[in-house]
Amino acid sequence: MSKMTIKQRIAVLAIAALGGSLLSVTTATTANAAAAAMGAITQNSTSTGIVTAYSNTASTVTMTADGLFVIDVASNTSAFGVSGGKITGFNSAGTTVAGTTNGVVITADGSGAAWSELLVAGLQFKPEKAGTNMVIKMYGPAPAAAAAPTTAAAAAAAGNLLKQTITVTVVPAGASGTYSAGNSYISINPLASGTATVADVPNEDFSRGNDIRINYTLVDALGTAGTANMPANTTVMAQVTSGTCVVGTSAGVYTLPVISESGNSGDFFVNNSSDPVVATKCTVVISVNGAVASTKNLTFAGPASVIKVSSGFNAATSNASVTAPAGKGYVTVEDAAGNVLGGVTVTADTTTYSSIISAASIANNLTGSQQNGAKASTLGAQLAVTCTSVGGSSTIKLRTTLANGTVIRSADVPINCAGGADSYTASLDKASYVPGDIATLTITAKDSKGRLTHDAAALGAGVTTNIAISGSNMTAVTAPSSGDTFDKGVKTYKFIVGATVGSYNMVVDLPSITAVSTVGQTSVTIPYKITSSTTEVSNADVLKSIVALIASINKQIQALQKLILARR
Repeated sequence: MSKMTIKQRIAVLAIAALGGSLLSVTTATTANAAAAAMGAITQNSTSTGIVTAYSNTASTVTMTADGLFVIDVASNTSAFGVSGGKITGFNSAGTTVAGTTNGVVITADGSGAAWSELLVAGLQFKPEKAGTNMVIKMYGPAPAAAAAPTTAAAAAAAGNLLKQTITVTVVPAGASGTYSAGNSYISINPLASGTATVADVPNEDFSRGNDIRINYTLVDALGTAGTANMPANTTVMAQVTSGTCVVGTSAGVYTLPVISESGNSGDFFVNNSSDPVVATKCTVVISVNGAVASTKNLTFAGPASVIKVSSGFNAATSNASVTAPAGKGYVTVEDAAGNVLGGVTVTADTTTYSSIISAASIANNLTGSQQNGAKASTLGAQLAVTCTSVGGSSTIKLRTTLANGTVIRSADVPINCAGGADSYTASLDKASYVPGDIATLTITAKDSKGRLTHDAAALGAGVTTNIAISGSNMTAVTAPSSGDTFDKGVKTYKFIVGATVGSYNMVVDLPSITAVSTVGQTSVTIPYKITSSTTEVSNADVLKSIVALIASINKQIQALQKLILARR
């Protein structure tokens, strides 16, 4: 038997044992095929550019285009083919083991000497380019060969089977470990949350006396969005570029407007450093490895400066506590910069009570709907008042006390106290309409003393008979309901005027008011007309015009006759 190196024997095996079948199946060239023992495959430590290590279960690996995928193969005769890359060699061959039945290795000269197994270490695969998968296929003898063949011809005649396919995803060089803005999360989150999210949590960019927390999870171009995989030595820096703020890596611990740390996930805490505290807006820039990755605009509120009430309202007399209706009596507290504050206790100034108003309160106060215990709804909380039986108009003030003892008071809040509806009137905005017009119906209700009824009074409260508001050829834009309430004694409805001309009546019947009325209130009937929107000429008008024309012609003839006679 001639002397050959292990590398030469592998080349002989690729050709002798497999013949042309490998090339015809994989379209690989001779340079892209090499023999190896068919068995367990492991990734060799000399591999480079590996992003996701080889998984024998999934038969997958991810690597960069400039890397090298190197594998070790345990025993069993086999051969490899590759597309999207090439075989560049192997590091070393293992020990040849003779006399087994698990597989064969063809001897160099094919003389029929004993077959033996071959262990291969460091089989190298080089990808062609990024974006094109490198597919590696491993083939072995058909299981029909019960005994080891004694010649190369017998091995080739046994045929070859595809044993395993390895799919290598090839990504651009440098993609691994390069920060990806699209996959990374840098977000403003609640103080109790240490998890970064896709976007900032609403309202968490506002604080009054507390920290604002910024979390981050850094991912490279190859990672899964929101799952940190950047190197542990990644440098992350937070710098306050505007405003009187300081930043730190732990809650309540900060001394400077800039700080940095290493890692692929973490958080920063920002607070207002002004003393005494005043409202400020701060901009914090987050950089990853020296490049700006995110900019956060934060608002820190100052102390309460003013109490505002959206409007006064009509409350009920007879000691009934009435909360302001929707859109009225909303109370907000603002700092000197106009920021709406939460976490503020507002009460009525009892020194402003009178014989008309005996109590007032703020529903839910201003402690709800806040972020970090600091921000309230810009709508505010509703004011409620208790009127005495006297009724009439009065004012109250609201107040809050600052930490330093300073008392902040609101401006006068006008409150009208009135009884329930005892009578009502109704009117339309016009006496005549054309088709398609919008008609406005106004209903005005007063208590037994002639004051506009309170805002909690409903048109149909207290009775089982529904209200009746309708007119022929009138379609309500919003259908009247028994639960509709008056607004300072007035309620309006809109109607679309129909196309049929004529004279009609709008009827307004409010049984709940007529049932308790002390003045004998009854339903109200309002007459109205619908006239044509085009100009029409009657036969009488036509005849009248003809007669006038004839008279005019006759006058002209008479004048002409006189002129002729005068010339004679």
